[in-house]
Amino acid sequence: MRDAAAWSKLMSIAFVCNGLGPFGLKILNATGLSAQQSKYLFWWYAGGALFAAGAFAKGWAHLCAKELALGAAMGLCSLGGQSFTGLSLAHGVPGHIVFPVTTGGSLFLVAAAGIVFFKERVGPYGLAGICLGICSLVLLSIS
Repeated sequence: MRDAAAWSKLMSIAFVCNGLGPFGLKILNATGLSAQQSKYLFWWYAGGALFAAGAFAKGWAHLCAKELALGAAMGLCSLGGQSFTGLSLAHGVPGHIVFPVTTGGSLFLVAAAGIVFFKERVGPYGLAGICLGICSLVLLSIS
C-alpha cells in the first residue's frame, strides 16, 4: 500500500506541475521577456531534478538505473519540446496555435507509438480518452 500512496502523491504533483512550464513560457512572451526563456527552462528543469532527488532521498519511491535513464531521456525530450514551444511563441506564432499543436502532437505521438511500436490495443476507455483529448484541443484553439 505504501507504493500506491507514493505513486498517487507523485502523480498528483506531476499533474499540477505539468501545465506550469508552458504557462511560464506564455507569460515570458506576453511580457516581452522571450530572450529569458533559456534561463527559465534551465531553472524549471533544475528545480524538477532537485525535487525528484529529494523525493527519492525521502524514500517516496525506489529507483533503478533503467528508470533513471528513461526519466532522463523523457526529461530531455520534454526540454526540447518546451524549447521549441518557447521559440515558436518568441517568433510570433499565436499561443492559440502553439499550445494545441504541441499538446496535440504529444497526444498523437504517444498514441501512435503505443499502437505501432508496442502493439497496444486501444480499448473503449482509451479511445474515449483520445477523443476527449482531441475535442479539448479543438475547443481550446477556437476560444
